[in-house]
Amino acid sequence: MKTAAFALLYSGVVAKRFVDPAAPCRRNSGNKDQVDHVVTPLAPLKDLPATHLWNNVDGVNYLTNLRNQHIPSYCGSCWAHAATSAFSDRIKIARKAAWPDVNVAPQVLISCSGDDGCHGGEAFNAFEWMAKNEISDETCSVYRARGHDNGEACSS
Repeated sequence: MKTAAFALLYSGVVAKRFVDPAAPCRRNSGNKDQVDHVVTPLAPLKDLPATHLWNNVDGVNYLTNLRNQHIPSYCGSCWAHAATSAFSDRIKIARKAAWPDVNVAPQVLISCSGDDGCHGGEAFNAFEWMAKNEISDETCSVYRARGHDNGEACSS
């Protein structure tokens, strides 16, 4: 599912950037170099399996936990959840599903990154921020559904 969403995002189908109060997680990053479509041809699909589910690869689940961005209160942080969930899953895949899971904290992004906290943002910017800054796992920064824009400022 995440792979399909990623493919759609970068294929231009979903990547139309706009600011819509009804969909606060779709916001223009202001990055003029970001392209809205795939610029190189995709590989032929004939060599790909019909399905690939990361939650059952030879009986092993390579996915980390699912979250709800609106618990304990409403927060438009889907962008932070998408980026941290994808990053957490990549860590689990790299560690060959070894226990314990590492769940990267979306709270750090909504409190500390330059995006708009609980009022939307872009996963692309979250990945860029994580590459340039340190981010903790959820044991150090529990999700509070509040960001720098509504009362949960960045802290050490």
